[in-house]
Amino acid sequence: MADNKSQKNKLNQLVLDLKSDSTSKITAAITEIANIGDISIIPILVLVLKNNQDLNIQKQLKDLLADIQISDATEVFIKELKKEENPDDLKKILGVLWNSKLDFSDYLADFVEVSIEGDYLIALDCLTVIENMMGPFSESQLLEAQLHLKEFAENNTNSDDRKNQIISEIALFVKDQNEGIDADLLLD
Repeated sequence: MADNKSQKNKLNQLVLDLKSDSTSKITAAITEIANIGDISIIPILVLVLKNNQDLNIQKQLKDLLADIQISDATEVFIKELKKEENPDDLKKILGVLWNSKLDFSDYLADFVEVSIEGDYLIALDCLTVIENMMGPFSESQLLEAQLHLKEFAENNTNSDDRKNQIISEIALFVKDQNEGIDADLLLD
């Protein structure tokens, strides 16, 4: 118990250091956190990534986050992705995810949805993550992705041809993954 409490205290101190104004404290905290392996700190790391303007600190945080290999971290990352409304911060998170070694195949539909809601660059980042997914994809993920794509096609008033092209590429990816499922839902 005492060891767990000291670990918790250490993590709390590292969180405080991450939020400090001292670049050296932040850098030291990032290095220390890399050795801990506690995914509960991911939301705090993402928050610091979004709020810290120092490009060196941002790079260190992106590298640390992209290097996480604990499979349970995928769910934490998706929660952070889905709650983000600022396009610039969304791009930072997506940049981490497409550099990540984690497999986000269980979240195909989430990335399709984010790509549809975002601008061209967000859609492009989502396509990159989607293309790096290892699969196999569950039928429910494929169907949900198809529904997002169908809704986009029916309601598309987007005049950005680049984004429309990216969404078409995502639709083709989903279609290729989905040979045995109701093809009528797919975009042409």
